[in-house]
Amino acid sequence: MPLPFPLKHVIESRATLSREQARELMQQIVAGGLSDVEIAGLVGALAARGETPAEVAGFVDVMRSEVTRVPLSPEEQAILVDTCGTGGDASRTFNISTAAALVAAAAGASIAKHGNRAITSQCGSADVLEALGVPVDLSPEAASSALRRYHFAFLHAPSLHPAMKAVMPVRRAIKVRTVFNLLGPLTNPAGASAQVMGVYAQHAVALVAETMALLGTRHAFVVHGTAEDPDGTVRGLDEISISGPTDLAEVRNGVVTLSTITPEELGLERAPMSALAGGDAKENAAILMAIFSGERGPRRDIVLLNAAAVLVAADLSPDLPTGIALAEQTIDSGAVTKLLDQLRSGT
Repeated sequence: MPLPFPLKHVIESRATLSREQARELMQQIVAGGLSDVEIAGLVGALAARGETPAEVAGFVDVMRSEVTRVPLSPEEQAILVDTCGTGGDASRTFNISTAAALVAAAAGASIAKHGNRAITSQCGSADVLEALGVPVDLSPEAASSALRRYHFAFLHAPSLHPAMKAVMPVRRAIKVRTVFNLLGPLTNPAGASAQVMGVYAQHAVALVAETMALLGTRHAFVVHGTAEDPDGTVRGLDEISISGPTDLAEVRNGVVTLSTITPEELGLERAPMSALAGGDAKENAAILMAIFSGERGPRRDIVLLNAAAVLVAADLSPDLPTGIALAEQTIDSGAVTKLLDQLRSGT
């Protein structure tokens, strides 16, 4: 059987797709119209050639149309922020973006934290929150209630993305990062209009930021941090780094601004990646509780920095230094541990 268009267009001609063509192709995938071999051929061809913002936006359009929605009003969606990243960076750190999300929520941001259990790490966001006693299997209705009451809810991605079932066999079989790693974090089930999204590779920073601009994201940061090991090896991190420079793209009102930041220029001391190492869910939960209870050092610093980005995206801080100060004040006031107590008890 001949390859369907536009799949043939991509694989044989290495041609790019319009947003509409990408949307049509993703609709075929979701409907079960492509075999696993054809899907693998598609993602391989896209990875070799490099995806375009229009292609990713077209795929996301379909993902968003298929997602199980958390019922919220447009006004409620307009203030939501997500901190879901791509994962896949093999950094083996503790759950930095989850900690940052809790700090930002305690500081007044409304956080629809989207995530999963461990796939490429020892401990995913769902795992560490569960170890902290926070509910992670909320129904859409319960999630909307938690957002209204506590300004924080965890959205378990596999439960809310039925469209991804069509590609899971391929993702499990090929075990490499593909465009599908980008689609989930860009499809928040609560319709969050702001985001801090860590990506697994430097080249994905501009790609994802330009995609967000096409999708109408209100305010976001796309980040990829780096760290240099003692032997000179440079490693990537899907967070803002305190172990080296971070490539950062800010998306605001359709405009993308690219920059590079260092911990020193934000008043933070550089620290090795080994100081940020995590473990299993129990170990990472203990790390987060130590930070929230006042522990000082590199682990606190990287949480402050990433929480600051969330607070800027939420328009609660004008810049990262001010956001760092607000995050620090929030932890030291006991507001994060109070929020955790409320999330555990449902009071």
